[in-house]
Amino acid sequence: MNFFNNNLALKDLIFTIRNYYSWSYLSYFDLKLKYRRTFLGPWWVVLGIAISAAAMCFLWSTIFNLDWRSYLTYLFSGFIIWMWISQMVIDAPGTFCGDSSRYIKAYPNPPLFYVFRKCFLSFLLFLHHTPLIIIVTLFVNQHINLSVLYSLPIGLFIVFINSILFTTNIGMISARYRDIDPLIKSLMPPMLLLTPVLWKPEMLGDYSSFVYLNPFTHFVGIVRNDLIGLEFDVKIWIGAFLMTILQIFIFIVLYSKKSKRIVFWV
Repeated sequence: MNFFNNNLALKDLIFTIRNYYSWSYLSYFDLKLKYRRTFLGPWWVVLGIAISAAAMCFLWSTIFNLDWRSYLTYLFSGFIIWMWISQMVIDAPGTFCGDSSRYIKAYPNPPLFYVFRKCFLSFLLFLHHTPLIIIVTLFVNQHINLSVLYSLPIGLFIVFINSILFTTNIGMISARYRDIDPLIKSLMPPMLLLTPVLWKPEMLGDYSSFVYLNPFTHFVGIVRNDLIGLEFDVKIWIGAFLMTILQIFIFIVLYSKKSKRIVFWV
């Protein structure tokens, strides 16, 4: 196998980046279309998150006898980051199927073009939710480390890159095997309970190290920990880097062999 199938993936990536205006505008258009004829638009989701997280904070802080101020920022930040990641995972199987299949058959854009469009839409929705974290942090007078100025952009970049890789990999597999879509949708609800979003790892006591076996723990942690002033956890960053390398390897193998067949599968 020639590397990247004669640089196919590299050529598609360069084409997609050069045409950033097209897919970014389409993502923005998708966002407007999703919330058209609504007064608050995507802020309805923010309002729903605020109400749900506030109710959960009151309930869980009472049950586990936690300081509600520190738990409030932990819960809000984790829940918002989880929504971004989980929505990306749930949407990944349909990247090349459904409505996108019409554009794939009609226009000569590479598959990565539609991946960037979908992932950037998820990122725009996440940006709409981030002011809620800032408001809650200021409300409880939570201390913020200055390291967040460089660690947060790095963490967001790693998560976004992994969203591109995961969406491409799962999108290609799901285009061929349609059982992937319902499988992922069935797995994501229990994954919320298994990921330290609603609870803290130290609550597990001697079993707290098992949280590192969950890949979502790493991607939630690299964005949240510094943002709310938690102690730096090198294991989370190492895990995120290792999974990024793994996804890059899978991407190289799949894209070089299967990307040209997507148009026949959708």
